Amino acid sequence: MLLSGVFILGVAVFVILRKGFKPKDGIKLLVLAGALFVSWLALRPEQASANELSEFQSQIGQGQAVLVEMQSPY
Repeated sequence: MLLSGVFILGVAVFVILRKGFKPKDGIKLLVLAGALFVSWLALRPEQASANELSEFQSQIGQGQAVLVEMQSPY
């Protein structure tokens, strides 16, 4: 996600600034960078807390077969 954001911002800088810098263009780039940062904050994976892990470990087993699916946070 971070590399994609840097790439998108780089392409935007190239496209917007190829005709020269104007203050209006700087504002556009700041808004885009802010939007990318906010989307990263909303979509980034978070580490499970110790309580969630202990609850999970207490639920598995108990004398029965268990199917556990693991998913990547990305």
